[in-house]
Amino acid sequence: MESMWPLMISAAIFCATMTMTPGPNNVLLATSGANFGIRRTLPHLIGIRVGQTFLHVSILLGLGGVFETWPVMHQVLQFASLAYLLFLAYKVATLPVDDEVAVTERQPMTIKESALFQWINPKTWMATITLCTAFTVGGEAYWLSAIAGVFIFNIIGFPASFTWVILGATIRRKLNTVKRRKGFNIVMAGLLLVTIPLIIR
Repeated sequence: MESMWPLMISAAIFCATMTMTPGPNNVLLATSGANFGIRRTLPHLIGIRVGQTFLHVSILLGLGGVFETWPVMHQVLQFASLAYLLFLAYKVATLPVDDEVAVTERQPMTIKESALFQWINPKTWMATITLCTAFTVGGEAYWLSAIAGVFIFNIIGFPASFTWVILGATIRRKLNTVKRRKGFNIVMAGLLLVTIPLIIR
């Protein structure tokens, strides 16, 4: 048990690195924070943790073996990720910014939408598979280290991702004109496109 502590500390550092650095989730969280504020972005943030946790547990239960049995599924995941990121970039770039736009036309991502996005988010897959393989121990302690990894990812991941929401909400104060809001959304859409090499490399 004591020998697991250094591994868990390393896992915590890894999780902090993966959830703090730029990626599709964080770009979208900052965009949502800037456009909708902290409170309305919370479902988006919760959905990320829900989706990632379900993916994490599924990989621990053997989902990762699907890619070994059917290698074509890897290409399918890449295509789905690429297509959806392009769609999200378009949605962000064209997000209504006029003050008169009805609330129903400016809705943040829901818990369900952000949870499902984790299943085609390449950075989430990369982080989760690495956590399941590099930060678990063999033998009888495997499931103990595996479940600990699930808890660590959530304990570290939620506040780390929340900083991006705060960043977006802080920037929101400066987006006091239609031109600035439009420019910000276009920049964030561009940052989403920058994450595409994560998929096609």
